[in-house]
Amino acid sequence: MMKNNKIVYALLAVALVFSCGKTPVKPGPIDVDPNDTISKPDTTIVDPVDSNYIAPGDTVREKPLVMWIDASANFQRFAKKTDIKAILKRARSYGINGIVVGVKPGNGRALYESEFLQPCVTLGGTTVERDYDYLEFILQTAKELGMRVEASASVMVMGENSRRYGTLFDDDYFKELECVEYLPDGLHKISETGEFGAINPAHPKTVAYVKRMLTEMFSNPKYAALDGFVLDYCRYMDYNSDFSDYSRSAFEDYIGKPVDNWPNDIYYFKTPETKKGDFTPGPLFNQWIEWRAKVIHDVVAECRSAIKAVRPDADLSVWAAAWYPLPHTGQNWGSPRYTLVDSNWWATNNYHTTGYADQLDYFQLGAYYSKVYGYSSDAIEYSINISKQILKGDCPMWGTFSVASQKFDVESAVKLCLTKTDGCMVFDLCHIASFQHWKKIKAGADAAWEELGVNSPLKSKQIP
Repeated sequence: MMKNNKIVYALLAVALVFSCGKTPVKPGPIDVDPNDTISKPDTTIVDPVDSNYIAPGDTVREKPLVMWIDASANFQRFAKKTDIKAILKRARSYGINGIVVGVKPGNGRALYESEFLQPCVTLGGTTVERDYDYLEFILQTAKELGMRVEASASVMVMGENSRRYGTLFDDDYFKELECVEYLPDGLHKISETGEFGAINPAHPKTVAYVKRMLTEMFSNPKYAALDGFVLDYCRYMDYNSDFSDYSRSAFEDYIGKPVDNWPNDIYYFKTPETKKGDFTPGPLFNQWIEWRAKVIHDVVAECRSAIKAVRPDADLSVWAAAWYPLPHTGQNWGSPRYTLVDSNWWATNNYHTTGYADQLDYFQLGAYYSKVYGYSSDAIEYSINISKQILKGDCPMWGTFSVASQKFDVESAVKLCLTKTDGCMVFDLCHIASFQHWKKIKAGADAAWEELGVNSPLKSKQIP
């Protein structure tokens, strides 16, 4: 069995690397004026149009075509109000009708008005002083352009480990929530060994922080026009966490008995030289996987309750990697009625009940593959078809993909996601700007609207 396990672990290790794919890589050359932080004027930019416009003969409106604005990758790009206005106007002129804007990056600081999180002034070694409310101004500008606006946060990441900087390191509330990882040489705090300063999703103080963040954001009159929130990194970082005393106690309560041989009854390492992912499952491994998925399910459910309590009309979404299932992160984004997942060797007969699709207003499927069409597991088209079966109609689904490569077929990906799912999210602004993907996005959208029988507002008003 161990030989087969190693193959599975190897495949999942690859998946884990890609599941962190929303952390942007360094993009290529950026189209900026050396004397400013925004691109030079583009004469093809047109005046924004009403996203709800319906051309004569059309019966439905456009689907969401959304651009993700990562807080870290665009921290300096969005430093000035003039930058924000110019970039959002450009995006709108090329058919993008919505944005997801990061408001709490991985350092645990806030890019919105928060009463308990410190403001984000320095990020990745770069300092930007703002005399305005970041989220409020982006929201106001985007709404003037007729765009959908959702906020997002890296929920479980609260510090930059490489710089020993962030909320995890200077706020006592979060210090006690730090994940503990079980590695070949023993138990370690994740800030000492991991890439991200992650906190324990199972701890009630973690759930309280997330709910407070959502409540204060959606009850603030300045952000009344927010359309929704996308949970990002709402997960465990990997198989190796969390092995804190709290998690042990909570797991024992869940299974109704003590764990006598902790943590080896979960998994163990045969030699101290093995890598962190090269472990052997113990007798309680499958129940452990189920419990962690139940933890993430409950976090999502609590987030839904928090938002709906103050803004019933606001949407709750989750971005998660498409390579289902994800036992290493605890993210069972499928329907609780999708029982086929229980056939996996690591799953219990009740694992399917941890699915949280029915807690979402829609799901963002992270199909970050290089191939658009095809029926192999590395193609966006295949991923969309399989995911519909996994979700079982419990919530709408958007197709999402990364345009981090100059050679990626952006036009086809946009068309596919708009025609075959309920919306499309393009990741990320930094890549779109670097590689000048704007026209490809618009071409894909126009092709989709034509196929669906919906003229885009730009084409309907005879704008070339």
